[in-house]
Formats: sequence, C-alpha cells, structure tokens
Amino acid sequence: MLLRGLNAETETTETLKEVLDDIDVRDADWRIGNYQILEEIGRGGMGVIYRARQRLSQRIVALKRILSYQADSHQTLVRFRREAEAAASLDHPNILPIYEVSESDDGLPFFSMKFASGGSLLDVAGSLRNDPRRILSLMAKVTRAVQYAHLQGILHRDLKPGNILLDGRGEPLVSDFGLAKWLDTTSDLTRTLTIFGTPGYIAPEQARTPAKSLTPAADIYSLGAVLFDLFTARTPFLGEHALAVIKQAGEQSAPKLRTLAPLADRDVETICAKCLEREPQARYRSAADLAEDLERWLEGRPIIARPVSPPTRIWRWSKRNRKLAGSLAAALVLGVIGITATFTSSRLSSIVQDTELARHSVVVTPFEDLDALSRVSNSAKAATNAFSAALTKRKGIRALNSKTHKDDPWSAEDWKQIGEAASARFVLGGSVRERTGKKRLALHLIETSSGTVTATLLMDASSSEEAARLSLAKIAGALGIREASAAVPANSFLVLDGNVDDVGGTANASARGYYERGKEFLFRYNLSDQIRAIDSFRTAIKLDPNYAQAHAMLATACELRSTTHPDPQWHQEAEAAIATALHIAPMLPEVHRAAAENRRHQGHIRESFDGYLTAYELDPSSSRAASILGYTCTALGRPDLAIYWYEKAERRESRPVYADNIAAAWLDLGDYEQAEKGYRTAAEFRPDLPVGPLGLSMTALLRGDYESARKKCEEARRKYSDNPQPLIVAALIEFFTRNFEQAEQLYREASASNPTGGIDQAGSVRFLSAIGFIRKNSGHEAEGQQLLKQARTLDEKALSLAPDNPELMYSLAADYAALDDRDTAIDTLDKAIAAGWIDYQSPKLDPRFDSVRDTDAFKQILSRLNTKL
Repeated sequence: MLLRGLNAETETTETLKEVLDDIDVRDADWRIGNYQILEEIGRGGMGVIYRARQRLSQRIVALKRILSYQADSHQTLVRFRREAEAAASLDHPNILPIYEVSESDDGLPFFSMKFASGGSLLDVAGSLRNDPRRILSLMAKVTRAVQYAHLQGILHRDLKPGNILLDGRGEPLVSDFGLAKWLDTTSDLTRTLTIFGTPGYIAPEQARTPAKSLTPAADIYSLGAVLFDLFTARTPFLGEHALAVIKQAGEQSAPKLRTLAPLADRDVETICAKCLEREPQARYRSAADLAEDLERWLEGRPIIARPVSPPTRIWRWSKRNRKLAGSLAAALVLGVIGITATFTSSRLSSIVQDTELARHSVVVTPFEDLDALSRVSNSAKAATNAFSAALTKRKGIRALNSKTHKDDPWSAEDWKQIGEAASARFVLGGSVRERTGKKRLALHLIETSSGTVTATLLMDASSSEEAARLSLAKIAGALGIREASAAVPANSFLVLDGNVDDVGGTANASARGYYERGKEFLFRYNLSDQIRAIDSFRTAIKLDPNYAQAHAMLATACELRSTTHPDPQWHQEAEAAIATALHIAPMLPEVHRAAAENRRHQGHIRESFDGYLTAYELDPSSSRAASILGYTCTALGRPDLAIYWYEKAERRESRPVYADNIAAAWLDLGDYEQAEKGYRTAAEFRPDLPVGPLGLSMTALLRGDYESARKKCEEARRKYSDNPQPLIVAALIEFFTRNFEQAEQLYREASASNPTGGIDQAGSVRFLSAIGFIRKNSGHEAEGQQLLKQARTLDEKALSLAPDNPELMYSLAADYAALDDRDTAIDTLDKAIAAGWIDYQSPKLDPRFDSVRDTDAFKQILSRLNTKL
C-alpha cells in the first residue's frame, strides 16, 4: 500500500488479509488452546465463532467458543455441550465435521470444526432463486444428511438457511446442533423461546409439545420451510413477532408455493406442501422418503407424494367429528371382519412365504469395470446381468432391480440408500477386470440395515457367468440359506465373512498399542521416525506372531526405509513380512498393498498394479487404495485413468486432499485450465505444502508464460523456505528458459543436499545432467562431459534395477542427447514413450535435446506424443 501510494513500481499481489494471516500473533488473547484466532465470523446469543488456524497443522478451521458472560448459565452450557456432542457423533459428507472438543485456559468450552468457505444458504439464496434444479439438488443432499442424523437417534430442531453452510465446492454442510435432541432420551432444556428454534422454520408441534414427544417429522417440516424460503425469499408464515408466526403455523395451512414462486412446478409445490402439513402424521414418514422424492424430481421420474387425497380428507374430518366417525367405523369394522375371515386361511401360507423371501432379498447394483472405470462397459454389464440372472433363478432368493443409481457407491450410507430404495435386506455390489487371461471378480454382500459388508468374495473365472454359477452357493450361505457347497476349483476363491477392517487383527492389547504407535511414527514421513516405526512393528509381532496387520505394516515401513537407505536387508525383511502376512490373512488389503509397493520400489511398476487393484477390490472404501492406483496410472502414462482414481479417492475424504494430483494429471493431458483450477484448490486446502503454488508455476512455464512462472515460484520460495521443492522448480524454470547462469547456481544449491537427485521431480532433470550440459556449453567441455557421463552412469544403474521406469528412460535419453549420441538418444526416448512417458512439453523445452531437435525422428516423436494425448 505504501509503495502504491508513492507511485513506486510493485508487482505484489498480496492483500492485507493475506499478510495479516501470515503474521505469527504473539498476543495470548488471540490464542484459544492450540489455535491462533484470525477473525470473528459470527456471533449469537450463546457463542462466538472465529476463523482460526491450528498451530501445528496450519489447517484453517472454524472455532466456536461459549460467550464469557454465558459461562455461569447451566442451560447454555448444556446446550453448547449438546451441540458439540451431537455433531461430533455424526460422520456424514454433508454434516459439518467436528475436529476437536476442548476447554480454553480460562475453563470455557470450545470446539473446532471444518471452515465452510462458501458461506451459508442464507448468503447465496438470491443466486439460487432462478435455478430450481440447484435448489432441489442441494436440499436432497441436506435431507440425506438429516436422515443420517435421525438414524443415529438425533433430531436437529433448528434447521434453517443460516445453519446450512457451503464448502469451497458449493457442497452443503448441516451445522449448528445447539438444539439437537437424542431420540432415546426424555431430558429437555428449560423451555424458552430461545430454545424453540427459529420461528418460521419450526414445526407447529415444536412450540406446543414437550421435546420428548417430538419425532423426525419436526425436522421434515423445517426442511420444507427452508425449501419454501429458497424459492420465495420468505418463510411460509409472516407475523409482527415470533408468537404470531408460531400461532399461524399451528392454525393455518401454508400458502401454495406456486402463488409466490412461478418457477416451481406442480411436483415441487406438492413436495413442499407435504413437508409443511400441520399434522406430523401427514408429512413424509422419514427424511429418506423426502430425499427420494427430491431425487425423483431431479431424475425426471414421477414423485411419490401427491396432493391431499380423499381418504386423507376423510381422516381429517373424522378427527373433527369423533363420535359420528366412531359409530361409522364400528359398523364398517364388523362388516370387514366377516369378509376378512374368509380369506385369512388361504393367504396365511402366502404371507409366510413372502416373509421368508424378504429375509433373503438382495438387490444387485451395477458392477464396475476396473479396466475402464465404467459401470456401463460391456464387461460391467455382462457381470451385472450374470449375477442378476443367477440369483433370480435360485429358489429361496428374491432378486430385485436397483432403483437408485450411484456412480461410485462406497459408504455405509450409500449401501443403505440402495437397499432401502429397493426394499431389499441385502445389497450385492462388485467389480470385474481382466487378470492373467481370466475374469477377476470381487463381490461384496452388504446388509441394508447397517450398510456394513457381511461377506467378501474374490475369485478368478473364465467368464462372468461361470463366476456367478460357482459363487451362488457361497452367496446363498451368506444370506442364511443352508445347502451343500457347490464344487469350486482349487485356489479360485478367497472368502471373507465379516468386515475387512477386522482381518488380521489381534486380541493382544499391548501388541495393538505398539502397532498404533508404529503407524503414528511411520506416517510422520521423516527419516528419524522410520526406525521407531519399524521397531514398534517388530515389538507388536513379537507380542503376537500372528498379527498380520503388523506384519503388513512392517513390510511397508521397511520398503519406505529402503528408498532412503538402499540396502538389501530392507527388501529381504519386507518380503519375509509379506509372505507371513499373506499366509495368516490372505484377505488383508494392507498386505497386498505392501506386496505391490515391494515390486514398485524394485522398479516393476506394471507388476505392482495388480497388487494395488487387489487391495482396492478387498476394500473399495479406502481412499488410500484409490489414490495409489491414481499415482500408478500416472507413472504408466495414463493420466486420463489417474484422474478417475484420484476423484474416487477424493470422494472418500472430507476435503479435496488430492486436488494437486488431479491437477498434475490434467497438466500431463495438456488441459491447462483444469490444471490451474486444481492447483488453486490445492493452494486453498493444503496451505502447509507448496504443491498449489508450484503447480501453478509449472503450468505457467508449460504455457510459455515465463514471468508468471518465475513470480509464482519465487513467492513459494519465500513462503516455504524450509522445503526443497521450490528451489528445484526455480532451477528447472531457468534451465528450460535457457537462463543457464542462474540455472547452474540453483542446481548447484539443490545438489549440495542431494547430489544424485532430480529424477523424480518436475521435468525429470537430474541435477548432475543439467549442470554438466551447462558447463559443456559454456566453454568447459571436459568438465561438462565428465558430469554428463556421471549422470548417464547413474541413470543406467538405476534403470537396471527398474527396467520399466519411464522417468529414468527419459532422463537417460536426455543424457545421450547432451553427449551428442543422437541415435541412442532417439532410441531411448522411443522406449520411454512405450513405457509410459507422456509429457510432450518437457522435451520441447529441455535444452539437452538441442542436438536432435531439428531431426525428423525427434519431430515424429513429438507428433506421436501429441496424437496420443
């Protein structure tokens, strides 16, 4: 600001807010627990909400603290703690997650939660008003979240636009459980207007009956009021004060939606009216039913709710004329009893049979083709049809068609929705892929009521039909139908009864303690803690030699150690641990992942892919399994498939932690706009790492905007001074833009701490190779040749250990070109592309390829790469 006021030249784009956010505030009044307070963002009668930064992780959070003058109010303390307990007990992608519940130094309770950067529905309602699809899409997700809370026994009781927040991607998050009530308790706060909820959004019965009598219908009314508000910019009832609004809601019918919102159609009006019925029994039976109707409207299907029918009008009349209605009903009942008795006997056996079939009812969801990551490919359809047909023909099983389509079901809530929509007790999901000339099928049988996996089958067969036939007996057994097992070829089945999380565990509490301690050390990802992790896993195994999970994690730790301290002993210990774990628990996902990492670290990337896929097949809910598959696809030159895997991984997380990986894949594909979008998201959600700014710098470099590339990289170097990545990218920028003097200085600085590094960084430029090329072309021929030959020797040695690594092949091709061995350079570059190298921009910019740049062979290589993309 000062420079600008003095009319001085400045290119800073930092805002005052960004500068203040980076200041390490020393004032203790601006710290609460482990959080640095940045600004106040909300305040109510009970508490104040701040935007804060967690001191160790640097994560931006929202922090809610009780107001000081409310500390002596028992009722307020109870309500505050109730909010924290209710929200912390809920784990749903559309419910605002609670990170920590604690007390400050002055004894005042507080809790931290996800920071919703998109504001609330109250803030964006104006922009939504002309977009009915967006309104109903948001409300469908909110309603599913409310249904999840109801299933956990919690009523919200204060749903309104201001309590429905939006994250950075516009996804809704239900918040503020200050009035939440556990359905299985009868306790209640002192009843005052402050704890009724917000007039205009609360159900009539919420203001006139005890809280212990409330049902989920109260929240359904509130959802209808929010829907009404989003279309009309007002609540269903208006009045001079709160009591007038409450009185109207209890005595009058809500206005017709279309009289105030012409954009709403008849079905939307019907949905809204059913939510806003005065009598709880007349509303939707559950939030799930409401969500179903919202989703039906979005999919263009007929909704279930309809305007008030004649039977409903009769029922309401009978409530007003109880004596007359009672007399008529008694006469009707006597007549019906006589008729019913005639049919009872004949229908009894049919009812019993239907009940038994309902116990063994199963809905088959579309299988996923893991080779194409599609549920509509020929292979996926063949697997789905084969199992549907086999179950339909099997006596004693009721096979049902899936009525809810989900592209990537993985959570308990997803499975419950699918099962409930089809009225099935079980859900059968699965995947199919090609493996060693056969079909690999993974099957998961899920119980609808809990959404948990009760059985997992993994098998190889010549076709989907054969797999369905061979596995039918085992599926029937898992459904509770006893029969003699069908003959199954040896080694064709791996069967797990129960949840995959329980595989390979231990009953030894001490062993489990050392195992958890080892994981904590391992995932700190620093050298000093690697040995601590290994020692912890060894101790856990010593306490329980059959602890398969500990064996698998020991293998992972040893493999990680081998990357920083190359020594055959680490590979040998890892392989021994893998063999033991596979013998104890062949259905343990971690051991298959460890085996894949063992092959990958030894340079066999393609061979590792099968192990990673097996780990995913056993536990498709794991974000780690999906993200590693994305990383492997990138290494194999398939960034298009990598994007799908990373997006899968991100759906299994509460925030976009893989945004930089997705952006890197888009960058490989040459889609700079998508790459920039992803890197900006990474910069926002991962401010502790330089991946976002450096990704934007690399994108600018490849687009030819060299000044922007330098500027963004310099900003990253200043902000992340302890991280070596900005230095390496800065060196690459100067090298690719042929500012060799500056590039040499930067590469020498980078090589001081890692003399042989650079291969696994952006551009795959080994530091020695870049320095050698610069020295050779600046008049120091002998020194440059020597450094280039050292780099070539390192690449050849590394490639002998990892023969299908495209990054090493590319680096070696650049070495040959820099040494003027043109034919070998072209041949090696061809091999790199065949192995999966897909970056066509780097060879265009890399000065080491100057000796072959004008040859037809090099131009043809670039053309083929461009065509491949």
